[in-house]
Amino acid sequence: MSTASWSTLFQGRRAAHTLLLTLGVGVHAVDVFIVATVLPSVVADIGGAAFYTWATMLYIVASILGTASGALLRAMYGMRGGYLTGALVFLAGSIGCAVAPHMLVLLGSRTLQGLGGGALVALSYSMVSTLYTEELRPRILSAVSGVWGAAALLGPLVGGVFAEFGWWRGAFWIALPVVIVLLRLLWRTLPSTERVGTVPHVPLLRLTLLGTGVLCVAWSGHIVSLGMRLVLIGCAGILVMLTFRLDAGASHRLFPSQPLSLRTPVGTATWIFFLFGVMASQVSVFLPLVVQVLHGVSPLGAGYFSALRSLAWTAAALCSAGLQGRGVRRAILSGPLVLTCGVVGQALVVVNGSLFLLGSFVVLTGVGIGLCFAHISSWSMTAARPGEEERTASCIPMAQSLGIAFGAATAGVVANMAGLAAGVSPFTVAAAATWVYGLSTVAPAVITGLAFRFLWLHRVHPSPLPRGMRVPEGADS
Repeated sequence: MSTASWSTLFQGRRAAHTLLLTLGVGVHAVDVFIVATVLPSVVADIGGAAFYTWATMLYIVASILGTASGALLRAMYGMRGGYLTGALVFLAGSIGCAVAPHMLVLLGSRTLQGLGGGALVALSYSMVSTLYTEELRPRILSAVSGVWGAAALLGPLVGGVFAEFGWWRGAFWIALPVVIVLLRLLWRTLPSTERVGTVPHVPLLRLTLLGTGVLCVAWSGHIVSLGMRLVLIGCAGILVMLTFRLDAGASHRLFPSQPLSLRTPVGTATWIFFLFGVMASQVSVFLPLVVQVLHGVSPLGAGYFSALRSLAWTAAALCSAGLQGRGVRRAILSGPLVLTCGVVGQALVVVNGSLFLLGSFVVLTGVGIGLCFAHISSWSMTAARPGEEERTASCIPMAQSLGIAFGAATAGVVANMAGLAAGVSPFTVAAAATWVYGLSTVAPAVITGLAFRFLWLHRVHPSPLPRGMRVPEGADS
């Protein structure tokens, strides 16, 4: 098997595709980190402190709906039309946030941003499945990880600059030139008439059920009553599962066949991506609070300390992207093992260990994800049934986002049960961290078992089509 180099991503027409794909993910990734930094300035200017957390909550809900709709947009409008729709919706949301006179307008605009950003991410993964050969996919998926790593560094810095100068609206206006470049690229490089199917109607029932389920799990973090929190999380799980069940019997599906079946490589991979999100959320949601209260780190330092995992993920992904054959299998096996060591290490030292040790285990956690995430993603795309390649690719970021939402909700429940609801103090933070990080060790242990099964299924169920047949003629020219 030949080894494709990094330079192959920037040869011929593929250079424009690579730039378009990374920009599509980048506008969403940078926005996540910038807005988290400028929100205090937004509330100080236009008010709406009571709705402070809604700006993030509605964005999360909408972005999951956007990722779930990626294959739908492509089926309706083709690759260019779908990407154009996502970019324009994101741009409309950004402009709405930039000119918002009060919080309600901002919340509506953040919802549009989430829908557009989620669609861009889903369609970007769809592009990976369609426009890149199997040998190139680990590299381009690792480049996507690099975008998130860069966003983790640049987002807080850019947002902080705008907040420091007292012009928080600039944090939203900055998306305008980037999206204009994105629109020009997609108009010039993507096919205008390509379709992957016809969709007679928008699946409003399934999208409503999914959106309500995600809203339930997001809203649970704002409920004081423990019983009500558990009810909301349970309802969220039921609604999400019902969405998948209804989708399985639909003539035009949002998701691939058997997306949750452990008997198929795609279903097994979906659970892995979901648990990656659960674990990442559980180990990061309280990390800034822990290092500030228990280790005396400044708020800015805590933000960049939390970014260590993203940076380590990016570095490991870039280093392992060129692996082939047995090297890929070893990465898929060793990644979850390294991840488990990192999470268990954090659980052991988060309260009584040194900041250096905690940071080292945070880095180890990122390395574990980076070693295997791109390769599992690539293999799941290869295992897709004929005609389901784009739905399978779009399902990857959606499953991860769902995991992040459920991981944050369960971490919040455990933290409040441990005493954090009584107030922030070294004692309550230490108790909450002990239990939350103890809980976080479950997901990587399950991921390790699923990784073994994924490798076995990949050997038993070869690719439905010979390598390269999913790439349109001329896509690699």
